[in-house]
Amino acid sequence: MATVASHNAYHDRRVAERRRIAQAAPLRADGMRVSWGGVFGGVLVALGFLLLMTALGVAVGISAAQPSQADTGALGAGAGIWAGVSLLVALFIGGWVSTRIGAIFDGTTGFFEGALVWVVSVMLSGIGVLAAGAAQTLSSTFQFGQATPDVSWVTFGALVLSLLAAVLGAMAGRRNPLKEARS
Repeated sequence: MATVASHNAYHDRRVAERRRIAQAAPLRADGMRVSWGGVFGGVLVALGFLLLMTALGVAVGISAAQPSQADTGALGAGAGIWAGVSLLVALFIGGWVSTRIGAIFDGTTGFFEGALVWVVSVMLSGIGVLAAGAAQTLSSTFQFGQATPDVSWVTFGALVLSLLAAVLGAMAGRRNPLKEARS
């Protein structure tokens, strides 16, 4: 009996969402309906995918590197490129999953779901990394007496690119109201 009631509640919510989408935007009185379940699902998928890609990168890097002949500069550059691409792909997939799970049709809501996936992901995975990077940057700045603006600008650019990846993924994952209405 409880499953029938939960199915009916789910069905009623989806029908109400379809009716809301069918109305013209200026005629709607209600606001965005961000699905926090979708946001957290997207964050979990993004972090899980990032962990998987990091493990793959470490395995390939260790297998390919010969300790006696390793060029640490090339290894570091390769690891940095792999980490950046993995992060962008993970956030794109996380944004896509968030709007799919949340059954989002609206572009504005999809945009904000992608941004929320990015914010929560950065908060969960990036606080320790950013704090360590900031401490290292400050330490090297005061130790050597030189400012390192390049590190700050690269960090800023990486954060903007990762936000863009999450939002584009969320926009790509939105459901099509015309296809949903037919089914």
